[in-house]
Amino acid sequence: MEIGIIVALLAILLAVWLISVQRRLVVLDENIKNAMSQIGVQLSSWYDATLALLELTEAYDAAMGEKADRLRAERGMVTAESDPAQAAGQERLLSEIRQVLQAIAEQYPKVQEEPGYRKYLNAAESYEKMLHTSGLIYNDTVSKYNGTIRLFSVNVAARLLHFHKKAYLEMG
Repeated sequence: MEIGIIVALLAILLAVWLISVQRRLVVLDENIKNAMSQIGVQLSSWYDATLALLELTEAYDAAMGEKADRLRAERGMVTAESDPAQAAGQERLLSEIRQVLQAIAEQYPKVQEEPGYRKYLNAAESYEKMLHTSGLIYNDTVSKYNGTIRLFSVNVAARLLHFHKKAYLEMG
């Protein structure tokens, strides 16, 4: 009888421990999703400002229309469920187009006098900086999560509960 009580108490303790580990991992996983969602917001805003700049420069260089079409075609929505590779791909695309826009502004200085050009350029630069900050937050959050699931006691529960190591965001 006493052995039965001891076994029951151990089972209860194990269940409580497993539930507490699961709750901790869920919170950490949600933090990662929130950080990725914020990256998606920054990318979307940067995209909109960049597209506005492309449309302003179309009158100066016909290739800008093609770049705008490419940007529209290759735009991917980054959400809480997106992986870091998707976000990094969108960042690379926007950075590439930013370089093209800089070259156009140097080649055609008049483009900088266009109404709204400075506003959209400042907005694009601001969103790019905020994206960098959001990427740092994402990687810090992933680091906390990955560090937690590497702990021996948590690792056992994480495997049982199907929590796996997360990838970091490669920032450009």
